[in-house]
Amino acid sequence: SSVITVVLVAVLAVLTLALAWPRLRAALTFLPVEAAIERYHLDHQPPYAALDDLIVRAGRSATLQPQQRYWSGLVLLHYLQANDATRPLYAQRESYEAAAAAADASLALAPVQPRTWLYRSLALGWLSFRDTGLAESFKASVYTGRVEPALLLTRMRLGYARLGQLDAEARGLLRDQTLLAWRLQEREFTVALRRGELDLRRMAAVLTPADAPLLQ
Repeated sequence: SSVITVVLVAVLAVLTLALAWPRLRAALTFLPVEAAIERYHLDHQPPYAALDDLIVRAGRSATLQPQQRYWSGLVLLHYLQANDATRPLYAQRESYEAAAAAADASLALAPVQPRTWLYRSLALGWLSFRDTGLAESFKASVYTGRVEPALLLTRMRLGYARLGQLDAEARGLLRDQTLLAWRLQEREFTVALRRGELDLRRMAAVLTPADAPLLQ
């Protein structure tokens, strides 16, 4: 009886380990990716030299254990690779396409991801000047995280650069983000204007007469 119990416990332990191994392996594989992403969010220096390896690792983790954080990490890595100006245009396009595809996979698992929706919008904005779903992704980014200080100016840069692709609803949200950015990040807002990252004439077309003090 005791031998049977020991055998059963051993079998259960082996089965548990076998079931948990893919999850554990995925997490261990993703550790360097997670560390690199955390560093990027701190110093804003893309790890260009390591991106190929990090992309492979993130993709492997997502294959072993489909989880939102693995896919969203892959979105960021592909987006950073796409923004590497030293790469040829065809390679940049491929990276933007990969970023958009990874975003779709991540959002299918967890739709409430303002940053991933924004990266999807940015990728679509680069890939085409036509209506490609950019407006819907832009709106989803705002609706899932309206007050996200780290995303406000990026949303504004995208929105005003692709103003012709935004419908009335998206323009209303862009106005809202502009007012929020002025209230929460006035210094950064002013720096972006001085650097020419935001088009004041397009901003005037989005803001209402009630916003005249801000324009002034």
